[in-house]
Amino acid sequence: MSVVLELSVPGSDLSFGSILDIVPGIRIRFDRVVPVGTGSLSYVWVNVPDQATFERAMQRHSAAESFRFLQRENGEYLYRVNWQPKTDPFLRCLDEENVAVLRARGSANRWYFGLRFDTHDDVNHFQRRCSEQDVSISIERVIHESSGEQASTLLTPCQRQTIALALERGYFDVPRRTTMVELADELGVSDQAVSARIRRAMKRLGQEALLDAAELDTPQSRITRL
Repeated sequence: MSVVLELSVPGSDLSFGSILDIVPGIRIRFDRVVPVGTGSLSYVWVNVPDQATFERAMQRHSAAESFRFLQRENGEYLYRVNWQPKTDPFLRCLDEENVAVLRARGSANRWYFGLRFDTHDDVNHFQRRCSEQDVSISIERVIHESSGEQASTLLTPCQRQTIALALERGYFDVPRRTTMVELADELGVSDQAVSARIRRAMKRLGQEALLDAAELDTPQSRITRL
């Protein structure tokens, strides 16, 4: 059973996080996964008013061993970055413990990470290593993943069952290929129960999906996210 650890780290403990302070108005998001380790590459989308200023800052930034501009799309610039773990205690911990980084977002004050470990022992090793490196981590949530189980525990089993069936039967298609009454008959519950499950599930998923967007709309925050 693998373990997903959701944690936060003070921005002051991350040397690579200081790039948010180098260029005014910058926003960065990691593309899906943040690979770490010597020679590993990250694909990074950058929203910045002045591309040249950003590149000059990257050249001076100790955590970026090298970077290369790839393309521009919808006002954002895509870079491939080779991060240097030796200059950052937290990156060094990720590298030495061979941790899989699922997501990362942050502001100048605090960063949030989703990390996957193979076992609880690996989690313990990582926590001890961070302590040795004087990296302060705060555990937000621990998710246990059985084989084939998704990391997300946002929905109850009944909600997941109902949403999965609704997707399979085309309830969310335009036009719809099934009705709520038909879903209720197949699930053996009332249509009111199906309606309540779908509404609660969609509310929970919507809240999670809009979390990063809400942070990006905060004038005082410059968010980095995955």
